[in-house]
Amino acid sequence: MKTIEAPLEGKNREWSENILLREIRAWHAQGRPLYSHYMRQHYQELLAAGIRYFGGWGKAVEAAGISYAEVRRYQRWSKESIVERIRSLHAQGTDLSFRSLMLSPYAPMVYAAIRPAYFGSWKNALLAAGLAPADIYRYRSWKEADILQEIRHLHAEGEDLSSKYMDERANSLIATARRRFGSWGAAVERAGLDYAKIRKRKRWTEAEILNQIRILAKLGVPLTSTKVRNREPSLFAAACKRRFFGSWREAVESAIGKTGKRTGHHGQGPSEN
Repeated sequence: MKTIEAPLEGKNREWSENILLREIRAWHAQGRPLYSHYMRQHYQELLAAGIRYFGGWGKAVEAAGISYAEVRRYQRWSKESIVERIRSLHAQGTDLSFRSLMLSPYAPMVYAAIRPAYFGSWKNALLAAGLAPADIYRYRSWKEADILQEIRHLHAEGEDLSSKYMDERANSLIATARRRFGSWGAAVERAGLDYAKIRKRKRWTEAEILNQIRILAKLGVPLTSTKVRNREPSLFAAACKRRFFGSWREAVESAIGKTGKRTGHHGQGPSEN
């Protein structure tokens, strides 16, 4: 079977019915879209030959033993089904960059997504699916060493590295890691971390942070950033996240008021990137 490396528009060649059908099957076997709009842009000569020999492109595709109703499935896309497919591919660790998907069997979905009637651009489609385009472009070209370094960095910052949390954030790092290492847990382990402990990590809430600070105060524990960072690193990291208090000082003041001299708390601590 002939392998097509690039569109052949503009090249003179001898067509016959058998060559035409063989070419359609070869194009289809590569996972390339066969709907007329795509063919007009990428293989116009084949499209014209199909129309010439069979009176219509759909008839030519059917003659090659391929259901044109299935080929035209891109016309049945909706915003909801596009978003659902993007999220599904993301969960599978698929490279969601525009270039990669346009060379995959998912090209019809991308073509539908960028139509004005849907999202108008691939970036807008990613945003509608809750994904950050910058993350898609950021992580997709990373080497394994870069992925492991990023995992270690997030861990050092007190980030929740459980797969559930990473998936909730629609973080493309987890999709890239799954593609490169087979699973998120395997990637975390390769980074030198114990994923069994990470999966059991406490999920903090604002109320729990405040309550834990008050308990430490009652126990007479100095509420300095250095002391708490060493004694309760998970509490300290959670309190400093922007979605909670943004700094250790703000967390302590919210819990027990401005008692800096008595508690000795100081320092802002890291805030979530």
